[in-house]
Amino acid sequence: MKKLLLVDDDAVILRSYRDRLSAHGFQVNTASDGASAKKILGSARPDLVVLDLMMPDISGVDVLKFIRGEPRLADLPVIVLTNSYLNQLGREAATIGIQGAMLKAQCSPSVLMSEIDALLARKPAAAEKAPPAPAAPPSSPAPAAQWPATKVPAPVAPSQDTDPASKAGARLLEHGTAFATDLRKLFQAVAHAPANNDQQKLHLQDFYRKVHFLTATAGATPYKHIAQMSAVFEALLYELIDKPSRINPSVLRTLASLVDSTELLFQQARESRSTVVRSARVLVVDDDPIANRLAVTALKQAELNPRSTEDSLEALKLLQQERFDVVLLDIEMPGLDGLELCKRLRTMPAYAKTPVVYVTIHADFQTRARSTLAGADDLIAKPILPIELAAKVLMHLLKADILPAAPAPPKVGPSR
Repeated sequence: MKKLLLVDDDAVILRSYRDRLSAHGFQVNTASDGASAKKILGSARPDLVVLDLMMPDISGVDVLKFIRGEPRLADLPVIVLTNSYLNQLGREAATIGIQGAMLKAQCSPSVLMSEIDALLARKPAAAEKAPPAPAAPPSSPAPAAQWPATKVPAPVAPSQDTDPASKAGARLLEHGTAFATDLRKLFQAVAHAPANNDQQKLHLQDFYRKVHFLTATAGATPYKHIAQMSAVFEALLYELIDKPSRINPSVLRTLASLVDSTELLFQQARESRSTVVRSARVLVVDDDPIANRLAVTALKQAELNPRSTEDSLEALKLLQQERFDVVLLDIEMPGLDGLELCKRLRTMPAYAKTPVVYVTIHADFQTRARSTLAGADDLIAKPILPIELAAKVLMHLLKADILPAAPAPPKVGPSR
């Protein structure tokens, strides 16, 4: 019987995946954090590890470094669960060495089982090339003897008339209103907590865990856009846990909008409305080349299709020649400033309702009022938090019933 180790900081997700994989015939052990995973792996060797990358304190990347640094675990197959909006973690994991990567927004127990079956059925290429791992020292515990015993339930025959994804989707929608209410309460707790203190960090962790659960739960349903939106939500919260000093009025407005957007997605799903899936195009206009490059990188990580220019007059020509789904504008630019460019944009029939977001160092009330009068929909303050920018754009695409197709997981790197 093959032994699996599941590592995730959400107890409900662990239980759901453990039960389904156990029923499939695996012997499953679980770890709810990175420290517990390292402790288990220090005395036992499973046949495969399924590893969440985003965990507070000790991340999945840290656990992966531990695995590849231990000679007896160096060739251990690892599948990581990630989301595309934390590409830095995904790329780092691929560089260290993984055998598979799955997006939480697209994963489900049945999808994961298929990936595990396929991986265990073939000999990993890296293991064929690598020399045999050194034997463990005599003082080391024998891995097989130390693997924790797990009571494996009898395999359950799948129902012929029940679609697990549809059932999971029905349960998700049933609790959608309560979910949105909980998210709003958690946001209020973060917003009202004293800045940069332990209480705010605890609230952020609770907030993150709730959204983390939503991402994984929605991924097992037909409502992939709920999972996709919650994935960027989760990624932003994860970054804020690590850097709570980045919480400012702009970030708080973004978090509040993400709560509203999640509630809107539940409403659309209950009304059987679907979003239009296509490659969303974004025009970035900023006379600062560094700011332009940063915005373009953030948007590409969110699987959007950005184009940028440092010249506002060139931007006007591009708007006349091509069609963009969202426009990001700096305000202070030579020649034609962002406010005037937005006014001209609004006179074009094709852009009467296109979302326009200002990306500016001026985030005061007066600037917000001027941007609204010019026809803009939103404003984000510089210096930008890249994941916040991606979240803003995705939310405005959602309101326009346009979302990009679910992105691909990071490419798998070599084992060593």
